[in-house]
Amino acid sequence: MVDDDANDFHRPRVGLVLSGGGARGAYEVGVIRYVRERLRKALPFHVVTGSSVGAVNGAYMAATADRPRAQGRMLSRVWSELDLDGIYHFGFRQLRNLPQVLFGRNLPKENHGHTLGGLVDAKMIEDMVRSRIPWAGIDANLRAGNIHAFACSATELSTGITTVFVQTRDGERPHWPKVPGQVVVQTHITPAHALASAAIPVLFPAVRVGQELFVDGSLRQNTPIRPAMHLGANRLLVVGLRHDPGAESSRPRIVRKKVIYPNAVFMLGKMLNALMLDKLEADLARIHRTNELVHAGNALYGPEFSQRMADQMSGRRSRPYLEMKVVLIRPSKDLGEVAYDVIRRTGLSKHKGVMARWLRRVVTATDEVTESDLASYVLFEPNYVAELIELGFNDAAAHHDELTALWE
Repeated sequence: MVDDDANDFHRPRVGLVLSGGGARGAYEVGVIRYVRERLRKALPFHVVTGSSVGAVNGAYMAATADRPRAQGRMLSRVWSELDLDGIYHFGFRQLRNLPQVLFGRNLPKENHGHTLGGLVDAKMIEDMVRSRIPWAGIDANLRAGNIHAFACSATELSTGITTVFVQTRDGERPHWPKVPGQVVVQTHITPAHALASAAIPVLFPAVRVGQELFVDGSLRQNTPIRPAMHLGANRLLVVGLRHDPGAESSRPRIVRKKVIYPNAVFMLGKMLNALMLDKLEADLARIHRTNELVHAGNALYGPEFSQRMADQMSGRRSRPYLEMKVVLIRPSKDLGEVAYDVIRRTGLSKHKGVMARWLRRVVTATDEVTESDLASYVLFEPNYVAELIELGFNDAAAHHDELTALWE
């Protein structure tokens, strides 16, 4: 275990798990604002884990853990300053380097944090991550015990292996079961690690960490639930960024008059949704099955069942099996529809860049609501950000009692 009270297995240790999803990450900010501003008191997160944009939001949470009441408001301000044209800047330099991005080149050995490739200039994102997150605060909060561990995931470009970068309070690598296709690195987390986790392949440049290049952590681990558990959390607040397709929509279902041809934009949006949904559902199902086993075992054999099972299992270090309480909050609306509505309503008239022109063309190509899943990932625009923050806030409010019970 990471903390000094490792033997107190039953003490609530709440982990915050933040998902990847590009511009959809604004939804996480709304959930954070509710937790920090509407629960009875500023409740601590034992562990924070994140992937892709969740790694950026998670780094901010870890770095400002000593100011819990202000976290949501400060993070909202950072998101509101994002500019669509600035994030997707495409100029002469990007045009000149296009053949290298598409066909590759010999890679020089560069310093830690160096970026390479990408269709757009990611300077705005890089500047925001480096300057708006008080990185020294992660060390300070770990030492003070305001947080006990922070982790973010990235994908090693050459091998496709998921690397989980971990920084703990005691500076030691925690016990971590071996997982195929995953390595764990105990390190001092820097802006380069967060930028690597959020580097959408091809669109944004890969980031060099040490001697290796890394890209978006969502490719293999979009919602890092298990890292939070391995780092000592026994209760989880998980923020997903994919609308539950089985849930009732908050507005009447849209019936299309004709079948939409599955073009590249349609297919890419669906691929991103699949990456976000499948692993999250699998992890939650695994937790549910374990909870059922523990509950049934305790009912049949008494409360010593969990400890006796742990004593017989290799690698458990006598840590008892406990039921894992999980609160999952995810959008009650389809974020593709939200993005479509924002683009239709505003016309993105204040934006003149390549991405804004493309989004306008996609949406105005038909009078019907089209599949705007991809737009929901790339629309770093103030109106869309504001709607997602409000939606996250309201969805968290619907889980108020469950959220309060996490720390009880």
